[in-house]
Amino acid sequence: MNQQKVLNFKFDNSYNEKDFILDSSNEKALLFFNKFPDWENKLINLVGSEKSGKTFLLKILNKKNDFYYLNTFPENNEEFDKLFNFERLLLDVNEFDELKFFSILNHCIINDKFLVVTSLVPLTQLNLSLPDLKSRIKQFYILNIDIPSDQLIYSLILKFFSDNQVIIKKELIEFIVKKIDRSYPRINQFLVKLNDLSIERKKKIDFKLINEIIDAME
Repeated sequence: MNQQKVLNFKFDNSYNEKDFILDSSNEKALLFFNKFPDWENKLINLVGSEKSGKTFLLKILNKKNDFYYLNTFPENNEEFDKLFNFERLLLDVNEFDELKFFSILNHCIINDKFLVVTSLVPLTQLNLSLPDLKSRIKQFYILNIDIPSDQLIYSLILKFFSDNQVIIKKELIEFIVKKIDRSYPRINQFLVKLNDLSIERKKKIDFKLINEIIDAME
């Protein structure tokens, strides 16, 4: 059975801002991006846990302002060299090639270009080996996506089951919100397991089923 991944806010491939669930945890980041190009710093480090919406925010920024989006460093030197032709770069990468990252960052600093980089923790906390890279990443402005509020978790749960064409009672959603971990990966894992178990047993979601998944995940 295919598991639906929803908690990165990627409800479809269009990345429309109207589909973005605004919350106190992500409002600062969205409002900051909407001020482009009036940023005091052109180097931005967007920090958030897995599935917290970093990619969705970058895609919104990209659609409005024509950045070049990159989710991996090109292995081909010729392709990599093309990156230096862009005035606005979005780096949404999971693993950093320090030499390539340093080259891009140094180029953007020297030429006063925009560079937005995502990471799970602030770049300054990464275990980097290049001294020059360690020095330059201190110039980034850190923009955080915080842990989700109750309101956001409620909205995400509602969206998840709506996308899966599942009707779930309000009191069940409120119960899940009170019990679930405040972690995007854990929320995603819980909802997928709950939905799959409901389908497997051909049983509607109830308190007993919810508690069974909660207990299994402890």
